[in-house]
Amino acid sequence: MLVSCTGSLSDEQRKRIKESMEQGEIKKVSEAQITEAAFAFGRKVATFIDKQDTLLANKSLLDSLSKVYQVEIVSLRSDNLQLRGVERRVLEAYQSGDGSDDNIQKMGTDSLLYTKAILHQNPDGSNEFIRAIGIRMTRKQIVLSIKD
Repeated sequence: MLVSCTGSLSDEQRKRIKESMEQGEIKKVSEAQITEAAFAFGRKVATFIDKQDTLLANKSLLDSLSKVYQVEIVSLRSDNLQLRGVERRVLEAYQSGDGSDDNIQKMGTDSLLYTKAILHQNPDGSNEFIRAIGIRMTRKQIVLSIKD
């Protein structure tokens, strides 16, 4: 059986080859660029969660988001026994009132954690911490998302 290559590729095949080549390129990025990109990526996912499921109760939605964005989404609550050390420290900081802003933390050498507090505004105007959204992502994923 003879097979010949005519050299013609579909647009989809060209696109996949180009993406593969781009992923193989060496990129030099600073820690500041990685942090900035991680904030942008985390905020994008968290905004979607805020609009759809602030209580983080819809498991099928969170599973779908995890697959689409290739992240792990966790609810940072004191009763969650599966939290990692850095997640527990961030949770303690939120609970003690030491911050309500979103946050990026390193988790080991190859992962990052984006967190965002979910607050309830009381009638007197004060804010009460309810829980935090935790989004675990890989550094590789963030570096690949950075456009030159």
